Amino acid sequence: MKFTDLNPKREIGAHSLLVELGEFRLLVDGGMSPKDLGLAALPDYTRIPPNSIDLILVTHCHLDHIGSLPCIHRDQPAARVLMTPASAEILPVMLHNSHTVMLRQRDELEVAEYPLFSRSEVDAIADDLFPMDYGKTREFIKGNDRLRITFFPAGHVMGAASVLIEHRGKKHFFTGDILFRRQHTLEGAQIPAMRVDTLVMETTRGTAEHAPGFTYEGELGELFGAVGATLRRGGSCLLPVFALGRMQEMVTLVMEARRQRILPKNFPIYCSGLGLAVVDVFDRIFRSRRRYGLDFHAPDPITIAAMRQDLSLPLAPKGEPTFRRQILTALGVRPLPFSRLSPGRDFREPSLFITSSGMLVENTPAYQVASCLLPHARNLVAFTGFCDDDTPGGDLLARDRGDSFAFDALDFQTTIGADVRRFDASGHADREDLVEMARQLGPTDIILSHGDMDARAWFLQALPPVLPGARILNPEPQETYAV
Repeated sequence: MKFTDLNPKREIGAHSLLVELGEFRLLVDGGMSPKDLGLAALPDYTRIPPNSIDLILVTHCHLDHIGSLPCIHRDQPAARVLMTPASAEILPVMLHNSHTVMLRQRDELEVAEYPLFSRSEVDAIADDLFPMDYGKTREFIKGNDRLRITFFPAGHVMGAASVLIEHRGKKHFFTGDILFRRQHTLEGAQIPAMRVDTLVMETTRGTAEHAPGFTYEGELGELFGAVGATLRRGGSCLLPVFALGRMQEMVTLVMEARRQRILPKNFPIYCSGLGLAVVDVFDRIFRSRRRYGLDFHAPDPITIAAMRQDLSLPLAPKGEPTFRRQILTALGVRPLPFSRLSPGRDFREPSLFITSSGMLVENTPAYQVASCLLPHARNLVAFTGFCDDDTPGGDLLARDRGDSFAFDALDFQTTIGADVRRFDASGHADREDLVEMARQLGPTDIILSHGDMDARAWFLQALPPVLPGARILNPEPQETYAV
């Protein structure tokens, strides 16, 4: 196998991998960096000649994995685009919204090359999708060559898949973004017990270390305990979330926390646009759960410690994962009141905001809400997932109460008065879980991806004692490796 990481930087962002197997040329994902603008946000597709890609495999529908698909599909119109049925439902919603955002940024930020793709190009991808059910192997033939592809549930977000590619007697496994822990809205990853030759694995949480006795269920209790205390003392809370997956999970948790009286009975809850559109897709998927593979169970899956959750804690997921749009009605969720959002102007009524982006990227609803809440001591801004250091969210988390913070896009600077906290409720697997997964899969070659340099450095130290003799590759961007 020949492998090239097309992400121009060794970090989380424009995720796209070029894989060459015999006569086949494949892409795994086609993402876009959430913190760069214009052409700088794209993978380096310049090395791929037009009409040279056979298959594009989509692991899931976060924009750092699908944001540039219309751009590459424009030059590779004959390539089959493979993804799960749930991802096929979600993808058009995410990309149409991305197009709308780029139109706005073209005018507000004067990015001349925006939009990078048209609505018709999004529709062209939707017309060419090849849905792949979990666990159902498909064989593809090109000339005298053939390969087999199987998708398995990866947890993380709705529709996410890990990918097994079998070619000429060898097995190559791509984790994608993966989470073994079960959520309220989604089962955890299900990876069959097997031996693979190559493991391409995410490294997002390589620098995340837990204190002794940490549990996610306990962390959720801490999070919603802090939210409840803030609301009861008259403050408002902002939970910056990703519109796909994390918003729906957090809304479900709010419902449960209110039911258990961890939160007050009545308070306004506001959510933002894209997350609400995804809510409708989730509702459709759960109404036909078998069709979308939500009832799939891998035979003889590997077992990771994170799968053994503490179900005695109040906010642990106990029933069958589910989601219904009626949850929003029951909670009285309201659309974000943009007319009331003015930097520095606090909300009189204690309120909860569950809005994107999860990293507080400029010109997003969460960024605007934060500019209102941050100056005031009674409020709380609570991050729950990954936050890149180079985003406004990462910048805010690096500062202390009383420090100055600038909302550059709003031309507003303030002293940090609110409580700003990070709670570890990430949708990515812990680093120890990934090491254990690698041990059980027993690869000869391990390729590190989807993580910054410090995160990868931890895996470079942690993996050799567990897999002595395995080659561990931390690839340079745009360099081609033979494995």
